[in-house]
Amino acid sequence: MRPGKLCLFAILAAVPVLAKEAAPPSAQPQGGIEFARSSAPLDVTADEGIEFSQDAKEIIAHVNAKAVRGNATLLGQTLTAYYRPKAQDPNKPPPEKTDHGDADQGSASEVWRVVADGQVEIFNPTQHAYGDHADYNIDDAVVVMTGDHLKMTTPQDIITARDTLEYWENKHQAVARGNAVAVRNEKRIQADLLVADFAENAQKQLVVNIAHGYDHVVLTTATDVVTGDRADYVVETGIVTVTGSVKMTRQNNQLNGGYAVVNLNTGISTLYPAPPGGKSGDRQVRGLFVPQKKNTPDAPPPPKVP
Repeated sequence: MRPGKLCLFAILAAVPVLAKEAAPPSAQPQGGIEFARSSAPLDVTADEGIEFSQDAKEIIAHVNAKAVRGNATLLGQTLTAYYRPKAQDPNKPPPEKTDHGDADQGSASEVWRVVADGQVEIFNPTQHAYGDHADYNIDDAVVVMTGDHLKMTTPQDIITARDTLEYWENKHQAVARGNAVAVRNEKRIQADLLVADFAENAQKQLVVNIAHGYDHVVLTTATDVVTGDRADYVVETGIVTVTGSVKMTRQNNQLNGGYAVVNLNTGISTLYPAPPGGKSGDRQVRGLFVPQKKNTPDAPPPPKVP
């Protein structure tokens, strides 16, 4: 196959935005990965050619394949775009007949799914995601990435996962599953499941605004390690609330309770028997404090025996 470039918009109409799923434009932060929500054409290139199968309704780009749409780029060794007949607008005239007697497919088809395999990357100017396989459902505006070393980065955050890494365009939300970790500076949250909501910072970049951790939560700061069943972290305030069987460890000291408030900006942590408004029952906050040994001058060496 020869190197090739194909603008799918020349064959397929742009995918319509699903208004019922998307928030009003004024409520949508700018700068997110908008591969599905964009109305721009899907531009595909590849080093070793592009196959177009009308029967299978798919287009396959081979070796160093790239799909660009709006501000988002999708890379992979192989890209497969699936298309289907597009529902006709009753207010528009039907597509014109071609010389072969068939309707013009260029105005009657739409891409609804793009699959990438091998050294997959999805990125825009401020967000970057990595994996081995990506399945982009354009109807739902959701991409699911799998493989080794799953990672998403922003100018301030790093999110990793073992099993899957998802990005929900309409919600500007990442979902990391399996030993999921979110890191910013020295602050680290780990859980079986992490849900990260993005919002614009002062530089108009999308960064993590709120992070939720579920099951086997471990919050690590410069001085403390806090574990529990669930954590909710508001990045702007630096406040993390941890619920469940909470354990707080600092050096050799340990506190146990049912609800913790950790201020990552001040380093002050508070532990309670139960969340506000909840019933503590017989549960109490319990602490185990190990006294530190005082530093003593080194003992003089023993006298030498003649």
